[in-house]
Amino acid sequence: MKRTAIYLGCALALAGCSSEEDRLENAMRETLAEKGNVQEIEMTKASEDRLTGFARIRQPNGREGRLNCTADRDASKGASYFNWRCVPAIDDALLREIEASIRADISQRGTVDQVQMQKRDEDNMTGFVLARDAGGPQIRLECTATRESGDAGNFNWRCDPPGQAPAGGQ
Repeated sequence: MKRTAIYLGCALALAGCSSEEDRLENAMRETLAEKGNVQEIEMTKASEDRLTGFARIRQPNGREGRLNCTADRDASKGASYFNWRCVPAIDDALLREIEASIRADISQRGTVDQVQMQKRDEDNMTGFVLARDAGGPQIRLECTATRESGDAGNFNWRCDPPGQAPAGGQ
């Protein structure tokens, strides 16, 4: 009986000593579980009031993805309260999804020879499309994709011929 009480006391003591990172990761795991199977979360201190890191999630459709996460201390709600945000990382799979969306849209108006997008920063992609209409010469469209505000991870894209009005978007 005495031994059980000692084990229980040690377990409670260890649980009470969890780090801010651990407590934040647990809170994030609970919330992110609504989006899929949370496979990993790792947050580290970037400064006294900010943590950065990532989460890996397998969505119900089977797609695995990485989310880039930040958490900022909100002292108005208490010393250990953090406002956090996780957004899908711009990885190769996301770049290919945006390229496929651009190709599908522009293909409705002509032949698409090439689509190439690359990550500019955490919220933006840039690239180009080489396309032609029925038998016409090949033109180059300069493309951008910008993350919508919020945590959905959706991107609005547009491709414009140099010096002309916008030519699309989603």
